[in-house]
This record gives sequence, structure tokens and C-alpha cells, in this order.
Amino acid sequence: MTTPTDALAAHIAGVSAATVPEAVRDRAGLVLADTLGVIVAGQGDPAVAATARRHATGGPCRLPGTAALRAAPPMAAFLNGFAGTALELDEGNYPAGGHPGVHAVAAALAEAEARQASGAALLDAVIAGYEAGARVGMATRLRPAAHPHGTWGTLGAAAAVARLRGHDAATVRRVLEVAASLGLATSATASLRGGSVRNAYAGAAAQNGMLACDLAEAGVTGEPGGIAAVFGGVVGEGFDEGAMVAGLGERWLIPEAFFKQASCCRETQGALEAIELLLAEAPVAPGDVAAVEVETFASAAALSERAPAAPIAGRFSIPFTVATRIVSGHAWTDAFSEKAVADPKTQGLAARVAVREAPELSARLPAERVCRLTLRLRDGAVRQREVVGTPGDPDRPLPEEALREKFRRCAEPALGLRWEGAWRAARRLDALADLSALF
Repeated sequence: MTTPTDALAAHIAGVSAATVPEAVRDRAGLVLADTLGVIVAGQGDPAVAATARRHATGGPCRLPGTAALRAAPPMAAFLNGFAGTALELDEGNYPAGGHPGVHAVAAALAEAEARQASGAALLDAVIAGYEAGARVGMATRLRPAAHPHGTWGTLGAAAAVARLRGHDAATVRRVLEVAASLGLATSATASLRGGSVRNAYAGAAAQNGMLACDLAEAGVTGEPGGIAAVFGGVVGEGFDEGAMVAGLGERWLIPEAFFKQASCCRETQGALEAIELLLAEAPVAPGDVAAVEVETFASAAALSERAPAAPIAGRFSIPFTVATRIVSGHAWTDAFSEKAVADPKTQGLAARVAVREAPELSARLPAERVCRLTLRLRDGAVRQREVVGTPGDPDRPLPEEALREKFRRCAEPALGLRWEGAWRAARRLDALADLSALF
């Protein structure tokens, strides 16, 4: 009897960029390029850089954005994932409820380097890993206390590595069942309270996904039905095996990816767009703001902390995101630095931003993600803007030039003029005999 896990494994084993629809292949290239840029930028995070200096002690894998550091494949996978989430710029996927790309790409880059794989093989792995992770995520009703990073992404990483190793469907199944037991007990509140350990979740999942392949090859077995057991009753509160495999080969989840332009949680970016639109109509000085009121859906309204304790908490705070945009004039990485978080003017403005859930907006999910922002000025003027979705969403796609510019901003500080060649290489993976241009 063929089980849903059998079906997913057979699908992953057969993924080929040469045969998937053009839209899937193109979006996979964009996900790889965007994630590569974010990894390069994240290498500049002090904690990432310090960890790399300590643990990148030699090996076959280059680390994107570093001049000379090399690591063994498992550590390279970890460092790629760590860097790729440190600045909260990585892509995501609403149906999956998380960020499949960074988990799959972090592991795939390391394994491809170790195997001296071609660009085409890397692209196959990214598609396979994204699909596996996103489908398990889509089928999972994650516990509210769990952060999605580091959970089902472990299966995405494992699938990417298994695809690069050319495993057949039976072996992929064993790999996935082992990987199901190697996820993390993540905390959704770690980032809200300033715990930057959250940035290590995806790295650990990428490393453990690679380990799952090694263990399965060594004869280690997973729990039969382990995916449903773990994601239906341990990390998750329910798991729909039918949803995991519905439309395999017809509905691909990677074209449903969203991309970010700001260095903060996606759920803060409705309010961010609303304030951007209001400021574009007429600039406002921080001292002119009497109050800001934000009404939105439940999961976004939870990001209401007015006094974030650290940069990562600022990235998960609607009050701080709105305040730092008004004070600094942007929402790029520097707007969420230690200095920005400690800035008295920004702190004072964030204290005047109130966030609440509007039940009628929560009821419009998942079809619409709505944010309503009211700006009250000290002269008595009141300005309001409501936005639906965010630029970069699947139904509000960014032009490729905007993603290319994001890549430049991410990669140019580390790569210099080589950033453009890295972008072109990432967008034309099929033509690469080796991956040197990406590094």
C-alpha cells in the first residue's frame, strides 16, 4: 500500500528542473538568488561572523560572502542557515506558514559545494527541498508556542541533500522519516523577547537535514509514520497527510513564495507599507506624531511590544518598525541595529504606537492580510491608510529589478563588483558547470 510519505518521497526523488513548469524553474532561481544574497549579508552579523571564525576550520565548502573561510559540509549548512536568517530578510511562504527557502538553500549550497555539483543539480535540490519542507509545513497545524524555523524545515533540508545525492524514492522515504525526529523544540516568543538564538534555528535544521541523510545511509531508521507523529502530536497539534500530497506535480509551492524588501518580520510589514504610503504623501517629523494606531489580524497584532530588548525584538515589533522607519527614513538593516534600538527618539515614538487585533480583519484570513494604520498628529490632523497584503506577495510581485537591487544591497559590501556576476550566475544556474561564481 502506497502511503502519503511514499508519494512525497517518490515525487522528491524525481524532481528535475528540466521537466518542471517554467514558472517553477524561474521562481526557484529567484529563491536561490534572493537567499544567497541574504546569506552574504548575514555573514556580516557579529554573532554569525564570530561563530564562523570559530567553527569554519577548513573543509570543501566555501561560505558565501567570506573571503577565505571554508568548512565541513554540516558546519557550512549550519552557518548558511544562521546567516540567512540573522537579518530577517529571507523569503517565506504563507501556505507553508514559514520560510522553506532558507532551510533548503542552506543545506543544498553546502552539499553542492562538497560534491562539486553543477548549477543544474543545485537547482533540482532547491526545488525538491522547498517542496518537501513547504508541503509538510502546509499540512501541519503548528503549536502556537512553536516557531516554524527549525521544525519542518529539517525535512526540506534533508530532501535537498537527498536529491543532490541521487537517492531513489525508497531511500528518500527513509531520509524523511529520520529527519522528522531531528527538528528542534523552537520557541515563538524567543525573538519577541530578544533571544537571537532564534537565528540559529534554520542553521541547526539545515545541519540536521544533512545528518538525516548520513544516518539513513548508515542504516539508521526513523519512526514509521514519523512525519505525522511528530508534526501531528509533538511539534504540531494536527497533521493532514492528504494535504501534504494534494496536487503533487500539479501545484508547486515555490511559485507561492513571497520576498521581502525590509529587514523585519513579514507580519510587521503591513504597518510598514501603510506608513510608507502616508509619508510619501506628506513627510512627518517624529516630534509631530501624537499617536499611531494599528489595527490588524491576530498574528500580526501579537507583535505589539513597544520597548524591544534587542535588535531581533525590534524586527518583531510593529511599534518599533513604524517608529524606526519614521526616525531613520528606511527599514533596512541599520534601522534595526543595536544603536537604533537604543535611540531615545525612536524609543519615544515607539511608545506612542498602539497595536490591536481587529476581529473583522482576522476573519478575512487567509484570503486577505489587512492592516489599517491611523496617524494622529499633534496639530490635530488625522491620516489613515489601509493596505491588503505586502509588496513581494505572490499576488503583488516585485519586479525582478527590485530583487536585483535587494541582492546588490545585500552582497556588494562583501563581494564588491563581483555582486553582479553572482546575481547573473544565480539566475542562470542551468548554465553553470560549477558554482564558483556564486561565492
